[in-house]
Amino acid sequence: MCCKCCGETQRKSWVFGIGSVFTLLGILLVVLWPNLADKLVENGLKLEPGTDTYDSWLEAPIPIYLKFYMFNWTNPEDIRNPDIKPHFDEVGPYVFLEKHKKENYTFYDNATVSYYERRTWFFDEERSNGKLTDMITAAHAITATVADEMRHMPKFVKKIINFMMNHEGGTLYTTKPLHEWIFDGYQDDLTDFLNLFNTSKIDIPYTRFGWLADRNGSLEYDGLFTIHTGTDDISNVGRLTHWNEKNETGFYPAPCGNVNGTTGDLFPPRLDTEGEITIFATDACRFMNLRPEGTLQVHGLTATRWVGTEETLDSGENYPNQQCFCDPRLEECPKTGVVECKACRDKAPIYSSFPHFYLADESYLNAVSGLKPDKEKHEFVMAVEPTIGVPLQVHGRIQINMMIEPDDDYDIYRGVPKVLMPMFWFDQYAELSSELASTARLAINLADYGVYFGIACIVFGSIFLVTGIALTITKRWVRRPEVDDEDILTTD
Repeated sequence: MCCKCCGETQRKSWVFGIGSVFTLLGILLVVLWPNLADKLVENGLKLEPGTDTYDSWLEAPIPIYLKFYMFNWTNPEDIRNPDIKPHFDEVGPYVFLEKHKKENYTFYDNATVSYYERRTWFFDEERSNGKLTDMITAAHAITATVADEMRHMPKFVKKIINFMMNHEGGTLYTTKPLHEWIFDGYQDDLTDFLNLFNTSKIDIPYTRFGWLADRNGSLEYDGLFTIHTGTDDISNVGRLTHWNEKNETGFYPAPCGNVNGTTGDLFPPRLDTEGEITIFATDACRFMNLRPEGTLQVHGLTATRWVGTEETLDSGENYPNQQCFCDPRLEECPKTGVVECKACRDKAPIYSSFPHFYLADESYLNAVSGLKPDKEKHEFVMAVEPTIGVPLQVHGRIQINMMIEPDDDYDIYRGVPKVLMPMFWFDQYAELSSELASTARLAINLADYGVYFGIACIVFGSIFLVTGIALTITKRWVRRPEVDDEDILTTD
């Protein structure tokens, strides 16, 4: 278009037309875009085929690492010496790459989906500080389980059990290579005898003992989960409704036995950064409440840190609302910072805590030596971007302990102190990649980007409108040729 060839009317049409279009477009973007952008992001966060959430939910798009730290019991022969505490050396970490894959999933009309999750681990020697063949000494779990299960039986029954443990492989402690302690399991004479004996009084539901034996690559070990998809209400996305087709675990009375929280991989958007979040831990058969504490920067994103506190693993000693986590059949509830997991862990005298008894009652730490709790190393942390509910960094840190108690009816436990023995702790670690962080930033700022562009359009359009108004007032839409004074005189 040649503006010199345009008349005044055409020029006004172009200037006021462009100005009006851009100004109107900008106003529409500023007014309408935020809600539209929120709707677009919300649709992408729903758990349904075709969304980014669905793809990342099916198979974790980032590497997850499971770090094992084992406690090597260095002085088991001194267990009956009241002047010497059981001493433990922490060894590790032994790092495993963890793969998650959802399988056998079924979507329902009530906006829920049920699924199994297959978890597979691969040893990462380069990231590890040790080898799978490292020898670890620890308390003998099968002997401790048998003694604990039969503790309140009649004397004559305990005499039989004592004879059995003394002659069929019972022992206070054992030394095995790391790979047998974790995934492979180890052959055990007492386990073999109990399986052959086949009595319902002492139920040992495995043939080889290992902390995660029969779990690597298993489809059904963690159970059947049912969660909300958020298709009816985005605030419910990821919330667990049933575990193994039940809305109660059966291990604790309500409300502690309720299936509650999320599995930790999906959170709803617009999280309340002042409130708690709830994680359901299948290893402990219970939920855990985490409190907000500060923020964390990851790849340019700001996450709220939700952490484990004194209340998280309390059984009613300091927080009455946690009282239902204490089994009324116990002679005494665990002190704060330690929770009993017998029913969940095949009746073994297993207790969980934070690593190195972090935030636990000092009596547990004082009963042993070699442990040094450290907030930075041992805190349970879930850092989540609250706007869209994306986990940015996770440190799921839990310690597994086993109780040994004196019992004069058993030769193996006669004269030993009552001690909660640390066995191992793990750190399930994951962090959002820079590529996924870029996608998350786009989703978080999508509404702002539209508003900024709308403002730019308004400014651009306003420049045209102001220019047009100014030209109209000054009557300078068409440049007229200048007339010389000399020409005027000549003409006259």
